[in-house]
Amino acid sequence: MKIFSSRTLILLLSATVLFAGCSKSGTPDSSGNYYIKGKKNGADFSYTNYAMATIFEVVGNSSLSLSANNSSNAGDLTGMVLGINFSNGGSLAPGTYIEDGGGVTYVVSGVHNPNSTTIVYGAGIHVPTARPLKIVITSITDTEITGTFEGAFYKQDVSIPEFYDDYLDFTDGEFRLPL
Repeated sequence: MKIFSSRTLILLLSATVLFAGCSKSGTPDSSGNYYIKGKKNGADFSYTNYAMATIFEVVGNSSLSLSANNSSNAGDLTGMVLGINFSNGGSLAPGTYIEDGGGVTYVVSGVHNPNSTTIVYGAGIHVPTARPLKIVITSITDTEITGTFEGAFYKQDVSIPEFYDDYLDFTDGEFRLPL
């Protein structure tokens, strides 16, 4: 099923800003201390460059963005962004956040860019979904956030926009990111 919503627009804008714009701050962490990793359709992947977690606070609402790229090469757009957007006074805490599980309290979404300027894979936008995006925050400190994730990320052509039923299945996902 193909849908378009304000969540999709936010997801696409996030992908554009974080991957196409490549406006990166920080230093690549080649040691692998910080990462987003797991299995994509059963094959291992690991993103360790420009790994970061960011919390945005706006008028009592907050958003969490977890991101990492594949390469320190600005021309390589391969990477992932996971997000939780809170509304109605919701706030970030350790726990489980599931696509469409938050009602009016939170929204879970994600973007995977396979190194393309037009094709991305998004989670939190396709109804029905083969595997709802689930982000589990296991710990949050003043300097770091850790957790797990899994979910189906559906193909999108951001130049049209066109939405497809094809998806990548992310399993065994983990993240450890500086906050």
